Amino acid sequence: MNGLYRVFTTTSLGMIFIAQGAVADVTPGDVWQDWRDYMQGVGYGLTATENMSGDRLTVSDLRLDMVTDPDQGEVTVSFETLSFVQNADGTVSVVMPDAMPIVVDVVPSDGDGEPVRMALTVNQTGQDMVVSGTPAAMTSTYAAGLLGLTLDALTVDGETLDTTNAMMKIMMTDVKNTTRTSIGAMRDYTQNSSVASVTYDMRFKDPKEPAVATITGTSSDLALRANGVLPLGLAQISDMAGMLQAGMDVSGAISGGNSTLTVNIEDPNSGDTSAAVATEGSTLTVETGPDGLSYAGTRQGTTVSVQPPEFPFLLSFAMDNAAFNLSAPVTQSDAPQDFALGLNIGDFTMSDMIWGMINPQGNLPRDPASIALDLTGKLTLLADYLDPDAAEQIAETGDMPAQVESVNLNSLIVDALGAKLTGNGSAVFDNSDPDTSGLLTPAGAIDLKLVGGNTLLDSLVESGLLPANMAMGARMMMGMFAVPGDGDDTLTSKLEFTRSGAILANGQRIR
Repeated sequence: MNGLYRVFTTTSLGMIFIAQGAVADVTPGDVWQDWRDYMQGVGYGLTATENMSGDRLTVSDLRLDMVTDPDQGEVTVSFETLSFVQNADGTVSVVMPDAMPIVVDVVPSDGDGEPVRMALTVNQTGQDMVVSGTPAAMTSTYAAGLLGLTLDALTVDGETLDTTNAMMKIMMTDVKNTTRTSIGAMRDYTQNSSVASVTYDMRFKDPKEPAVATITGTSSDLALRANGVLPLGLAQISDMAGMLQAGMDVSGAISGGNSTLTVNIEDPNSGDTSAAVATEGSTLTVETGPDGLSYAGTRQGTTVSVQPPEFPFLLSFAMDNAAFNLSAPVTQSDAPQDFALGLNIGDFTMSDMIWGMINPQGNLPRDPASIALDLTGKLTLLADYLDPDAAEQIAETGDMPAQVESVNLNSLIVDALGAKLTGNGSAVFDNSDPDTSGLLTPAGAIDLKLVGGNTLLDSLVESGLLPANMAMGARMMMGMFAVPGDGDDTLTSKLEFTRSGAILANGQRIR
């Protein structure tokens, strides 16, 4: 996983060079020096041949080496030629060829994986990039009618795979980007980008296996907004813990319009499989800083269809909306820190074909289903799990990197098949006193409410999906843990957990 992260992080530098770099004069040397400082500051070894002729600085034979731990292998990216040209108005134009070859070499440590070489080409048409400002505060603007990335050749362990076995084409249209940076004790930046459309086409096949996988997709109206501060010098870009300790604090948001994704797997042995996903819109936000790491995302109008091998019809699903959020601390501390987890799936539906297979009698309600979870709490981080050395130690020992101090179930909603379960509650944990099995003993309570549960059991029995004896057992369990609530077919339950290890349901001890 770390190797894959390094490959794609490093490969993306071609795009970074194109998109990045706000009115006093700057020179070609100023712009190139800023790029050098940035790449070397985040841990890349950089070599290049520089030639200044008149108002043009030409940088050729550019090579970036990712500095990694000895046991993680090496990653090298090689470019050909970039030119920085002084303009009469005091700005600098960055000139790149329409087709810019890039070579990525991944050399793993001894006995750990196979060497990989990727020959790529960045293709551009109508590109224009201008840098203005001062050496300490630059604004870089970039635009291109087309910007693409093509995999020309993939070599694994000395064997070159042709386009039949490895193919990748990514193309973006109407690309625009503005990046503003200022240099002080840290590198402060803001970035705004937009892409009218993206298309991608990929094909992969293991030469030793008959299966072939193809992936195609499109996205429209992409937008990126990012800002933050980055430290000026680090040991290596893969050391996220080191970047955070040095003061990194960044955030970003990506939004998009209509998108499609199609995956086809042709397998003469196991049968062909295909899947298609379409979404009307999506968002993703990321924040990373000393206070923690957080992700949040949404999707609207999502449809999914899957054709399993030798299946007579498509399996189709849809969701009107879906969302998630996740936040967690990233810095080791003796004091408890906040964490959160949220999930929301709204108006989930299945096609009549699936319903006909599951419930041909048609007695189960087919109303859209919804699931929502809102969980927060506090935990004590025992190790900087983003630190490569700490992560390796955690993997070797199997020790948990954190201990949970408290959990709050702010909301739980499961609304499906005509029944609705809701709940909320909280619990605290005494980490100094686990039970005999090593598990922590919670102290707190959870309130639950179920509406339509007995009716659902009757419907499941009637449809043949649930044997009558299992339904009877479920009713007995509900009788043990729940009491009648207000309204028809309504049950409520209050589960209490004591520090002594006892569990009470509605005041009656059950353990």
